[in-house]
Amino acid sequence: MWSWVAVAVMSLSSVSLGAQGDEVKGDGDEQGRTIRFTKKDAVVGESEEQRLRMEMTQEFSVTAPEMEPESISLKSAMVQNQVLTTLAAKGRIVTQRKIAYGEVQDVTKDGNGKETREVAAVSGKSYLGEFKKGRIAVTDLDGMAVTKQVREMVVSDLEGLGEEDPIVAAFPEAPLKIGDSVERVAKAFQDSLQKGGGGDGVVFKDTRIQLSEIRHEARGPVGVFTVSTTLEVPADEESPVAMSVTYQGTMNILAAGIVLTSFSMAGPLKLTPTPELFELGMRVTGKGDSRLVLTTRVLPPPPKK
Repeated sequence: MWSWVAVAVMSLSSVSLGAQGDEVKGDGDEQGRTIRFTKKDAVVGESEEQRLRMEMTQEFSVTAPEMEPESISLKSAMVQNQVLTTLAAKGRIVTQRKIAYGEVQDVTKDGNGKETREVAAVSGKSYLGEFKKGRIAVTDLDGMAVTKQVREMVVSDLEGLGEEDPIVAAFPEAPLKIGDSVERVAKAFQDSLQKGGGGDGVVFKDTRIQLSEIRHEARGPVGVFTVSTTLEVPADEESPVAMSVTYQGTMNILAAGIVLTSFSMAGPLKLTPTPELFELGMRVTGKGDSRLVLTTRVLPPPPKK
């Protein structure tokens, strides 16, 4: 359930571009109210730290005629930390990366307080990924083959290797002013979410992204965007209820290089029985929520020997 967001968020920041600062454009009454986002080439040798935390809570009760009420009580938290280092690039397109995983684990607690902790196979390990012959090849640091499970996880986290980030490409060349909506960026973001969405029938819709604030930081101007999107997961053979989450949040993007620096979304989670089961009297009451937070930072270069 968590993988789609991880892929989506990572793809948003999959191009670690150099940032030397950029000045806010505009004069007169518009001074400080417009910002220009500029694309820059990838920097070989640059490392970016990414820290992702995702949480979900479900407290629901399912009732139906001739059925004992059934409770759904679940809390889960996923943590994934990693450092991406660009090893080769052509212009804005990164073709080879090292990915060094820190903590990667999923913790689930049911209504009885029983906790289940699952540590990913990649946790605490490092790998190399290279785009060649139309696919991403993954090895360990010694160039040796990895298991299918590891390869799938690394390829998911290196999604976009060998191609220009579509969200970066979607940013307009003209300056943006506070209040502007970026429809092309919203569509690229939604497509990215959908691509990482996983199961059949999972849909993201009504995605909107709007510039709400311009901040001046040490690295240069940062655009603060409000973000909203709706996730819909249909019922299936394993679950007779559909799930939906209406997310709202913000993303901060450094203007020089269009570099994501932080991203957060949260929203209420709803469970709805299928129309057929609703007609038969099934009802779902209660509440739930889902939230995620991603922060990134470019690491200082290692000291020269």
